[in-house]
Amino acid sequence: MALARENAVRLGIERVQFLRSDLLEGTTGHFDVIVANLPYISRHDRDQLTPEVLRDPEVALFAGERGDEIVCRLIEEAPERFRTDGLLALEIGIGQTDDLCQFLQTKNYRDIEAKNDYAGVTRFLFARYG
Repeated sequence: MALARENAVRLGIERVQFLRSDLLEGTTGHFDVIVANLPYISRHDRDQLTPEVLRDPEVALFAGERGDEIVCRLIEEAPERFRTDGLLALEIGIGQTDDLCQFLQTKNYRDIEAKNDYAGVTRFLFARYG
């Protein structure tokens, strides 16, 4: 959290609150936008990661057998915290796009859009709820 605070000061962001929690637990109020860069790598893919990636703490990288378990939890929890037309913005893992788009649809999200990163890899999902 110290790095996040340092970045906020450096960027001149004053209206930000830092909270250590399990996804949205412990937060209050409702949101227009929820942005998340959650762990999204399957434990089975550990051997395929570069040494640079493996420098990050394991808790920031690995999310279970499939890799999308924590992202799916947020997709399920977020609607209770959105204002009307709330936007969920997620970073996702390689090969997770189709399953997560389908999951978003089953949870009544709409305007689902996948975007590529600078390397041309589908890495981001955006979806509205409400």
